[in-house]
Amino acid sequence: MAKGGSGSEHRRLLRGGSLQAINQAWYLALRVVYLVVFARLLGIEQYGHYVYAQSWYLIATSASAWGMHELLLARWEQTSHGRRASLAASGMALRLALALAATLVLLFAALLGEPDPGLRLLIVIYAQGVIARGATGWLLALFMCRERNDYVLYASAPVALLEVAAAVALAWSGHDLVTIALAQTTCWWLGLAAAWHLHAHRWGPLRLQWSADTVRAFLRYGPVLALAATLLAWFGPGLLIALRYLLPEPGRLGEVAFLLQVLAMLGQALRMINNSALPFLTRNAGQGRQATFIALYWSLCFYLGGVGYLLGLELLPWLVPRLLGAGFHDAAVLLAANLWLLLPLALVQGLRLTAIARGRFKLLLLALLAGAACLAVAVAVVAGQPGAGLSGYLLGLGFAYAASALLLLFLVSRSGDAAAPATLLPAPVLLGVALLARQLLEEIAPRSATAAAVCILCVGLIVTGRGAILQARRLPGGDQREETA
Repeated sequence: MAKGGSGSEHRRLLRGGSLQAINQAWYLALRVVYLVVFARLLGIEQYGHYVYAQSWYLIATSASAWGMHELLLARWEQTSHGRRASLAASGMALRLALALAATLVLLFAALLGEPDPGLRLLIVIYAQGVIARGATGWLLALFMCRERNDYVLYASAPVALLEVAAAVALAWSGHDLVTIALAQTTCWWLGLAAAWHLHAHRWGPLRLQWSADTVRAFLRYGPVLALAATLLAWFGPGLLIALRYLLPEPGRLGEVAFLLQVLAMLGQALRMINNSALPFLTRNAGQGRQATFIALYWSLCFYLGGVGYLLGLELLPWLVPRLLGAGFHDAAVLLAANLWLLLPLALVQGLRLTAIARGRFKLLLLALLAGAACLAVAVAVVAGQPGAGLSGYLLGLGFAYAASALLLLFLVSRSGDAAAPATLLPAPVLLGVALLARQLLEEIAPRSATAAAVCILCVGLIVTGRGAILQARRLPGGDQREETA
């Protein structure tokens, strides 16, 4: 019986994880299509205004979430069946209260801080997303708690498709950003109505109530996660808002918005891929798995990141204008020149798993705090320089990512299996050699320079892959025959 029950549980977990992966992949695919088509229709300047206006509500949504969704998922199984309805209802009441407060602060800040009437109107329209998407997110978290990830798919996937179709159709027919924003926010409320209906149909209507114990628990444990989410928002939407006022060339806002959007999408893809390593890290912890993962992931980031950067330098200035239009040529050049930002970003995305696997969330928060502080200092220093350009701010962003990654590497190594420095040094050294070789060959054989540098990094990839296979065989459970026996 136990064996059958265990098998049923494993199948349920596998099905839920598969549906969640499908949902995430669906959103990522939609975002890629949306970026290509929508940006081409709007043009670089209008696209920058669109992303900038949405950045305000994204920061407010991150802060007002208060880590409640994660706390709900963590507390659900610990709560008795009789008290789960109260947990869901009280949580929704608090979620709405926090969202309303964040919306009011957002509106106040926009009315005082944004001088352009058109952009201010867009920010005001998108502000309702803090409430609509916040409440929808709470209902989707409830579906996941009840192991109904299919409901998450039903409630979100069709609405996301409708939002993209409506925005693209309106842009295609020449409507302005205000009309597009109204259509998108209408879709957000439809998404909330769909999720509410699914919950009411399956478990009855969610009647709001205020349980002091439940609210107190959320308010007590939420600030750490809320701060972490806000810090992550500072690396993207927050920086874009700051550059709106700091850039000496206001017309370059669209280029920055495009760059940060691409980084956000690639970061989401990295999270989806990296999360598959969590079972490896949490199984038989303390038996060398963390050190093995860090050494392998570190090397792959430098080798694959270097290959991606080199290929991006060659291909993006040619490819992006053909996909999005000639107006995106400068944005493509900017993206190609700063594609190296993916390397420290990928390091943060991967190393965070080592902290999560051991439940060391404060280590992750400390690393993010350090990175956010570095970014704030860099922005202040660059802004204080006369004639400072965009490259200085983006260099500061890369410095902030690197600071978070290196501090996180140091902290997780001290708290668990430490990767030997000898395993970490070859990858950055070989990347430096490849870049230097490309620089030297540019003067002798420019057509072969990038190919030669890529070949050097591929040698590193082959050696790393072979070493990873040998190391995996030495780990406990690494030999499949031993597991079978």
